[in-house]
Formats: sequence, structure tokens, C-alpha cells
Amino acid sequence: MHADPVRTARKAEHLDAAASPDAVHRGASGLDEVRLRHRALPGRDLAQVDLAANLLGQRLGAPVIVSAMTGGSEASRGVNVELLEAATEHGAAMILGSSRALLDEPGLVGTYRPCAARPPLLLANLGASHLVQGLTADQALRVVELLDADGLALYLNPLQEAVQPEGHPELGGAIELIADLVERLAPLPVLVKEIGFGLDPDDVALLADAGVAAVDVAGAGGTNWALVEGLRDDDARALAAPFSTWGTPTAEALRDAVRVAGLRVPVIASGGVRDGVDVARCLALGASAAGIARPMLLAARAGTAQAALGTLVEQLRVATWCAGAAAARDLGPEHLRPTA
Repeated sequence: MHADPVRTARKAEHLDAAASPDAVHRGASGLDEVRLRHRALPGRDLAQVDLAANLLGQRLGAPVIVSAMTGGSEASRGVNVELLEAATEHGAAMILGSSRALLDEPGLVGTYRPCAARPPLLLANLGASHLVQGLTADQALRVVELLDADGLALYLNPLQEAVQPEGHPELGGAIELIADLVERLAPLPVLVKEIGFGLDPDDVALLADAGVAAVDVAGAGGTNWALVEGLRDDDARALAAPFSTWGTPTAEALRDAVRVAGLRVPVIASGGVRDGVDVARCLALGASAAGIARPMLLAARAGTAQAALGTLVEQLRVATWCAGAAAARDLGPEHLRPTA
């Protein structure tokens, strides 16, 4: 079966646009305002700091996720080799790029899984809009199986769908469809994530009630997918322009999600996470893990993804140590400096 040239071109355009500095959200993530305590007497050696984490039933070397980026085009192949090998080397989780194309063109699987590297937690990726368009639980399971994944990440992207020339801005009844998918895919975990504008606490509550395995707030401060679509099309650019600062900053979305979800659902933080110190900040705010995308995309395109992720993991170790925690999973409010 031949690849759909329109879809292939769109995925390649997305990859180029997401790497552009013009696609970065114009507002801040709020993570810079989060201050960790500094302990001059950390109480242990740096080498004793434990970064291991459990997420969705899998053991990670560090509570880090290489967030969803790309797949479905030849331009994706080299990037995904870099990302898969980096995540495997450093024990990070990875969410593959949007994978709906595999149902029409299974031969594209090699653009998502182009090498033998296997991270400890690997998730396929579909959109909630796909469910509204009629994608079934059996089809979702087929995508997971084609990718030999451990579960599914389901993304929510209403603003991107509204701006994208080929978009499908229909999400009526989505929460009921998500709840049904979660039930039908069990025991496979379903993580639900935004793509860079944040989850409102009311949405987090709805998703927790739907039984999802985890939520990723994916707040504002990183890649702005409305601006990405604007880089592809002049009409989309005009439509996207006032949304350059749209959304809930990551730190705020994370605090709200942790407050609402409590112990019911693990909360993941992404959106403008740049380094290991940002990961430590997210963990201290209550996240179970943090996702990173654009910095890893740039590193992958430069052929330096393994080194970049290794540096981030070591930054997390140093931040955890200097904050006075024995393990990254122990980071919490007590490791934050009080605010005025």
C-alpha cells in the first residue's frame, strides 16, 4: 500500500515547524518561578541519589518521558532512531508520534520503530478526535500491537484542530468515548494528555472519573501547536496569531491537577520542560514524571540525543541531591522554598 502523500507531507512539515523558534509559546511555563531549597549539607553522596521511578506498571531509570514528536514520514525515521536509543540508554519512557496513519498504512511502522532499541515504557499515540471520527477500541488496540507498545497515550488538541487547515474540531461526546476506550483496553493503560495548552482542573476531574491511568497536563510554555500550524499556512497563521500566549502555564496546570487528582491518578508535567532542574521542580510540585519534547527534537536532529538526555538525567540527580532528597521520587513541597 502506497503512503498518502498529503499526510506524509503534513507530518514532515510539522517536524520542521516544531523545530522552529517561531513555534515556541510566547508565554512562560512558570517553572522558573519555582524555587527548590538548596542544602549545603545534603546528607549523602551524589552517587547515592536514586532516580528510579515506577510509572504505569513499568520501572524507569529516571522519571522522564521523551514526549510524543513524530512518525509516519521518512523524515521521522532518523529522529526516532535517536530518540528511541536515547530513551533506552537512560531508562526513560517514550511516547511515539501520532500513530493513526498505521491503520491505513501498516508499512509505516518502520518510521515509528526504526531500530531495535526498546525503552522500559513505550506508548502508542492517538487523538481523542480520532475516537469522535469513529476509531474503535479494536483499532486502537491494533495500533498498540503494531508498535509493540505497553499502552496508549491519547491526546487532546482542540486548538490545533481548530487552526489546522485539515483539522477536525469535533470533540462532542469525547469524554464518554474515552471512558469506553479505557474500559475496553484494560488492563492496558491509557494516558491522556494535552499537547501544550494545559489541562483545566475540571478536565482532570472528568478524566479521573473516566478511569484513565494517568494525565499529562502539557501546559503552556513550550511548543505552541497553533503557531506550528501557522507556519504551514497563511490563513492558519492569521487565525493562530492571537493564541500565541493561550493556555495555562505548566506550573499552574500541574498544581491544579495534583490538587484535583490527589492520589487517584498520577500526574505528568510537560510543556516548556527544558532540563533536569525543571524536572526536579515538577516532581517537587507533585508530578510523578516530567515529559520533554522540543529540546530532544533539536538534539535528535543534531545527532546528539543520547548525550542530551544523559545530561538532563545527571542534572536531575544533582538537583535532587542539592535539594536534600535521597531519591527523585521523594521530592515534594518540603523541598521547595516558601513563597512570599
